Amino acid sequence: MSRATLLRLTLLVVILLGSGARALDLAGLPVWHDETFSLLRIFGHPFEALQAALEAAEPISAAELLRFQRPDPALGWEATLRALASHPEHAPLYYLLGRVAGGLTTDPVVGLRGLAALFGVLLVPAVFWLTRELGGRGLTPWVAAALVAVSPVQLLYAQEARQYALWLLLVVAASAALLHACRDDRRGDWWGYGALLTLGLYTHLLFVLMLPVHALVVLARGERWRRWLVAVVTAGVLFLPWVAVMAFAPERIDEFTAWMQRPIDGARILAAWRDHLMHTFVDLGPTRLPGWAVGLLLMTLLWALWRFVVSAPGAAVTLLLATILVHLGIVLGPDLVLGGSRSLHLRYALPALLALGLILAWSLGRTLEAPGPTAHVAALALLLLLALGLGSQFAILEAETWWTKQFSADNAAIAERINHQTTGVEVLASPSGVSAGELLSLAHQLAPETRLRQLAEPAAITPAPERTYYLLTPSGSLRAQLAPTHRITPIAPTWQWFVATPEAGPTPDSGASR
Repeated sequence: MSRATLLRLTLLVVILLGSGARALDLAGLPVWHDETFSLLRIFGHPFEALQAALEAAEPISAAELLRFQRPDPALGWEATLRALASHPEHAPLYYLLGRVAGGLTTDPVVGLRGLAALFGVLLVPAVFWLTRELGGRGLTPWVAAALVAVSPVQLLYAQEARQYALWLLLVVAASAALLHACRDDRRGDWWGYGALLTLGLYTHLLFVLMLPVHALVVLARGERWRRWLVAVVTAGVLFLPWVAVMAFAPERIDEFTAWMQRPIDGARILAAWRDHLMHTFVDLGPTRLPGWAVGLLLMTLLWALWRFVVSAPGAAVTLLLATILVHLGIVLGPDLVLGGSRSLHLRYALPALLALGLILAWSLGRTLEAPGPTAHVAALALLLLLALGLGSQFAILEAETWWTKQFSADNAAIAERINHQTTGVEVLASPSGVSAGELLSLAHQLAPETRLRQLAEPAAITPAPERTYYLLTPSGSLRAQLAPTHRITPIAPTWQWFVATPEAGPTPDSGASR
């Protein structure tokens, strides 16, 4: 058996393991804030109905609250479309597919995450196809598929009830279809490319950034630009219905994206970019890589970028570098110049990080096929990256929570703490931008009978002196209502959760259990 055949077999096993991990333990990680709103809108529940239930005179049980996370026979497709149109900043394709997937299982969360997992699995052969279309031959497509299969970031977003796995799949598939259509110039290929463009636009609004990238690829080739333009115009015309939805509700888009303008200092932005790079290849959770390992990985990426630029075909260089630059320059770059917090969220950099992974795969794959000792070094580097990726995936599948759950990451520990409370307990929330989603997130893990309530402002409550209250973003008036009879303590490491214990009770533990 030749060395190349042995490497292909090894990579095939890794691809199967990494891809298969996407379908494991879909209900393992907590349902976080954004996922709860996916479920709410997919099943057509009006947000106003959720608010009314939370602010009713009597607290609602966790079991009753979860009806807003499940299908309701009284709410059909029309209700789903209304709910999706109320948030035009999210293109609707994944959520419409989720309406079907969520009804196929007894647990809608598993249905929606399973849909994302399917797209995550399909991403691996799509990457293989794109690498071949970029001129990758021999081991290179196998290396690219393996690195994407074991990427911890790809696992995390393939197990989230959101549109990101489908977005990446269509970014890759549309790019491969463009190169295929440019090469063979068959009418059917161009129609297929136009269809993928349309699906991409209906999946994520940031897919539009791939249009200038594809324009550069077509212009660099100096041919087929008329057919490309027809495909783009056709996709744009088919996308006009959602453009109209956005045009009639610009104030809602501004309202729901205002958080992106929150200023973040430059050092924190650069640290986030560094972490995004690391998490593409290795993510061991709280265990951070030592500084020398981070430096070594960054040096490897710089070497890969240099080798790719000087040796890869022009179409490959144009497509992958433009994908990186357009997402950094338009999506993340303004944070450094104008201020903003988009850079803290890895999901906005997913296409750029995937392109960087393909650049690394290209350089490693070509070096593996070259004679001399450099091939052995490349093989060692590749095996180490694959081992770190598989190790990261194992850690994620074994974990109770993960950093991608953002401010909901500690809700599992909060719920466990509430569920183990031996005396009467109630969850109270003050109105805020996160309260409804956090209460829904918590309800997925609470005992069914646990009582929850959101208080209108100013808070009006008669505290039970013997009852313990868990407080979500408590306002000043709620604190004042509880202060005479209860001691209020923040629950570390969260910023939004507090516990109010009776003054006669034991000193509360300010740290959530892990």
